Amino acid sequence: MTKNEKNEKVFTLRIKNDLFERIKKDAENNKRSITKHIEYLLEQSLEK
Repeated sequence: MTKNEKNEKVFTLRIKNDLFERIKKDAENNKRSITKHIEYLLEQSLEK
């Protein structure tokens, strides 16, 4: 894992194609990038 200049971690994520496509579609519907949408979903999950 590396850090970029925005103090964010950069890493590789392996994910099944069907799940990626579902996330991609949801991100598009919410006008977010896939990365930002994954971050949003993780934050929502951890708040519970």
